Amino acid sequence: MIFLFRHDWNRLAKLYRTQEAPPLNFSRMRSGSVGLVYYKGTLNVGITPQGIYLSIFLLFRFGLTPLLIPWNAIRKIEPANQLFIKRFRLYLSSPKVSLILSKDVLEPAKEFLATQGFEWI
Repeated sequence: MIFLFRHDWNRLAKLYRTQEAPPLNFSRMRSGSVGLVYYKGTLNVGITPQGIYLSIFLLFRFGLTPLLIPWNAIRKIEPANQLFIKRFRLYLSSPKVSLILSKDVLEPAKEFLATQGFEWI
């Protein structure tokens, strides 16, 4: 179970591990998915000019390092709504992992996504 919990995060960490401090617009204890794992209330998300900053709430981190996924690593975005929650699935080019984040978390990323050719849905 622990292997499954860490698998996709560790694949991302090989390319996108960061030592940078969280950005100012850091949203703590959010819900979202990284690959097959749904992080309910334990995902921290920040938006920077360089990309999407992700980390796990300290008590549940289990050695998972913070990530900074650059904007140019996103190859496709599509709606992934659930009941009344507007969410988006972001497909990464390498490794082939997807993220699901809520619209309100991604709102500050609007201009950065536009520079990559993604229209805000």
